[in-house]
Amino acid sequence: MAVAVGLDIGSEAVRAAVVESGKGAPVLKRFAEMPLPPGVMDSGDIADEGAIAEVVAALWKRHRLPRKRVVVGIANQRVIVRQVDVPHLEEGELVDALPFQVQDAIPIPVEEAVLDFVPLEEFTSPEGDLMLSILVVAAQRDMVDGLVRIANSAGLSVLSIDLQAFGLVRAAFGADLLLGGEGPQALLDVGGSISQIAIVRGGITRFVRILPTGGEHFTETLMAGMSISREDADSLKRRVGVAPHGFPEGDDEETIARRILTRTADALIEEIRGSVNYYLTQAGDHALNRLVVAGNGARLPHLANRVGRSLNTRVEPVRVLDHVSVGRVQMTESELLDYQPVLPAAVGLSLWGSYVVPPTNRFAHVA
Repeated sequence: MAVAVGLDIGSEAVRAAVVESGKGAPVLKRFAEMPLPPGVMDSGDIADEGAIAEVVAALWKRHRLPRKRVVVGIANQRVIVRQVDVPHLEEGELVDALPFQVQDAIPIPVEEAVLDFVPLEEFTSPEGDLMLSILVVAAQRDMVDGLVRIANSAGLSVLSIDLQAFGLVRAAFGADLLLGGEGPQALLDVGGSISQIAIVRGGITRFVRILPTGGEHFTETLMAGMSISREDADSLKRRVGVAPHGFPEGDDEETIARRILTRTADALIEEIRGSVNYYLTQAGDHALNRLVVAGNGARLPHLANRVGRSLNTRVEPVRVLDHVSVGRVQMTESELLDYQPVLPAAVGLSLWGSYVVPPTNRFAHVA
């Protein structure tokens, strides 16, 4: 039995999940979170390493979490995920040749990036050359180093830095990834400051897009549009949500708020739809089989259904607890169910080395 800890540093909170993996279903042993001070994260990027390290250390001390085998997630717009076609090489040769092969496909200098890849499929070029399609992950090295410094400052031993989207996929689909399934399935995670889309087909994550809009953006548009405080905007947002369909008309406070939120939602949905359609066109698929929705921002009333209607696909809430057993997590079943929208990142990160999901669904940078 191997125990790993997933560390999810979000825009508003730090979350950790302790998972034990063996031959059976993974067991969630513990889950804990602690809020971050305002301003220490900026659109998923680190603004104050010291303050974040203090919160991480406090979380570990309060909940007595294991300090070894910690997997830390990365998720912001300084992470590039691109599909690239390269000459077919043995894995070791491709690792060595990767910087040269992908330097023209990523918008950052390869010497400043931590690189890894997910093999997708082999094919033959029109010239008869054997090629390999890969999903390249490029993370800016200074960002990765900053995450390692935060963990080390908190007294943690880092096993790996992983792409958070891969963790989300592992937690949302679990061992079902091994079955492959028919047609593309997507996961949408609406976080505090960013949203992430991951599309899975044949058990492999084939597309990832990180968008600079999250739940906080909805609050800010209400604050600006209605000249109200952040606290009032957040409360109003959670109460009225977006329009289930169409566009609301009326002059009362709730209708005005719903109209502002719906306009903001439609801008995000247009980006989501553009990303999904781009993948479907490139892959030769016609539609998604389903969309699994996660994240605190996805709790906004009617948002998930509005996204589903736009994509013409069925929508399901994420059910992490369908894929893991639950140990003595020091919270009630009701409390754990309430946390389910924000469980996937931390739980999925802790499954980085688990046999129950294909190793192709991870960013294998060992710190």
